Amino acid sequence: MDASAPGNAATDVSIIIVTYNGLAITRQTLTAYSRALASERTHRYEMIVVDNASQDGVAAMVEREFPEVRLIRNEANLGFAAASNIGYAASAGRYLLFSNPDIEVHDATLPMLIQQMDHNPQVGACTPYLRLVHTGGIDWGAHRGFPTPWAALTYFTRLGQLTRRCRPLARVFGRYHLLDRDLTQPHEVDVIRGGFTFIRRDVFEQAGRWDEDYFMFGEDIDLCYHVKQLGYRIMFYPQAIAEHYHGMTTGLKEHSQGMSQVDPAARQRAYDAFYDTMKLFYDKHYRKRYGPVMRALVFAAIDVKKRLGRHGGTV
Repeated sequence: MDASAPGNAATDVSIIIVTYNGLAITRQTLTAYSRALASERTHRYEMIVVDNASQDGVAAMVEREFPEVRLIRNEANLGFAAASNIGYAASAGRYLLFSNPDIEVHDATLPMLIQQMDHNPQVGACTPYLRLVHTGGIDWGAHRGFPTPWAALTYFTRLGQLTRRCRPLARVFGRYHLLDRDLTQPHEVDVIRGGFTFIRRDVFEQAGRWDEDYFMFGEDIDLCYHVKQLGYRIMFYPQAIAEHYHGMTTGLKEHSQGMSQVDPAARQRAYDAFYDTMKLFYDKHYRKRYGPVMRALVFAAIDVKKRLGRHGGTV
């Protein structure tokens, strides 16, 4: 399952997982990947875990229980983007799968994505149907439009949700999560989740890799923005399915706070990053387009939203 040199054509997919604590959910994720890869006879894979100085023994667990996984230990918590780039530098696959340690793939998930990408060279990156374990519904974070001021406004005011059953209205008011799309059919999206990004190696390199200005959150929007600028499509393939234990790695979702092993300091850092990276992305890509007045309004709205949610510590 391993390969020796980056870009080795013999390796089809490099699965790169960044960990920071979360021993139990990481074990569950690696078990699912190992089971899926063991059932595969057509493609070659490698798994790489980059541990961001976890304190709960997750790195030792990976080393002890999953000897087939290449483990990289960082001496500090470098964040998702920087750690993922380290994993990429050690990888060999022609495709890269950046996965959170709270994902559970099915045996057919990866072969289906490889088949789609092999037959559609204009597609630079893709996602399966990420199914939220706690609801059984779609993870909308893997099915997004770009967060223009209009898209963000209609999302935070819930206009998108209120109009989603009427496709013409959803096309206008539901752009943040592309609520007018048929979730049973493959189609193009703007943004997929960083926690499950299946991307061509050469496209990832052309797009500039993960932008390490983002500690966590926002880097997926930024990467997808660059992929689109290169002229590639980003696709949603609902026939491929993976499960997402959403919030287990950050503790920011209300349903996961009782189960997540994230410590309070890390949860607070994740909460701040969730909102601060909105401003970072805006300044990188929208500041010149929309002008100073719109920027001031957008930043004020972000600050209000952040303050309103601070008491519960969820997003």
